[in-house]
Amino acid sequence: MTDAAFDLTGRRALVTGASTGIGAAIASRLAGAGASVIAVSRSGRAPDTAGVSGLASDLSDAGQLDGVVNAAVERLGGLDILVNNAGFADRVPLADLDRETFDRFIDLNMWAPLRLCQLAHPHLAESDGASVVMIGSIDAARPSAGALTYGATKAAMGAAIVTLAKEWMADGIRVNQVDPGLIDTPLASEVVAAVRADDATINIVGRVGEPDEVAGLVHYLVAPAGRFSNATSYLVDGGALALGPSDVRDQA
Repeated sequence: MTDAAFDLTGRRALVTGASTGIGAAIASRLAGAGASVIAVSRSGRAPDTAGVSGLASDLSDAGQLDGVVNAAVERLGGLDILVNNAGFADRVPLADLDRETFDRFIDLNMWAPLRLCQLAHPHLAESDGASVVMIGSIDAARPSAGALTYGATKAAMGAAIVTLAKEWMADGIRVNQVDPGLIDTPLASEVVAAVRADDATINIVGRVGEPDEVAGLVHYLVAPAGRFSNATSYLVDGGALALGPSDVRDQA
C-alpha cells in the first residue's frame, strides 16, 4: 500500500530527458506511485513501466519544443507535475568556446525548461497541487574546469526557480531544483568509469550515486509530503560539496 503522503494517484506528469538515466528513473518512480507520465526524449523511448508513455521531441528545435506541453496535455487531460531534466552537458574550456556551443547550452539548459514552464503554467494553475522540479547539478555551486557554461546555466536555473515560485505562489504552483552530484548514467559514463578505476574519493558517502536516489528526492518534492518545500535547491551529492581538501587527505 502506498503511503498517502507519497501517493500520486491521479496526478499527471511530464518528464523531459526521460529515455535513460535520471529522467527515466524519475518517470518510473512517479508512475510507480500512481502518476500518469509522459516521458519526453529525442528518440521517443520511454521506460518500460506501467503508466509511462513516450513522446518524441527535440527540445533544441523551437517548433518541437512549443508543441510538447499541448501534446502531453492532450494525452493526460491536464498537468500537475513538470520535471525539467533534459539538458546539454559537455566539457568546453573557455579558450575553445564558440558562440554556437554557447547558444546550445543556453537553448537546452535555460530556454527550453523556461519555455516549458511558460507553456505549462495555465495547466498547472488549474491543478490543486502543482509542482515543478528543475534538475540542476552540483556544478551550479562548484563547476569543474571546462564546465563554465554548463555550471553557469545550472546556477541560472537555481535563481530562476526562486522567481517562478514567487510569481506563481498565488496559483499554488511550487517550484524547486534538485542538484545531483556524480550519478551513474550514460551521460556521465566516462567520468564514472575513471572515478571507479582510480578509487577516487569524491564524496563523504564514498561512491557514485544511482539515478533512483535522485528520483526519490524528486518524488518527495512533487508529492503531498513535499508541499512545504518551495523555491529551494536541494543537493543530492553524497556530501561532495561538504568534502574539503583535508578530508580527502585523511582518507587517502
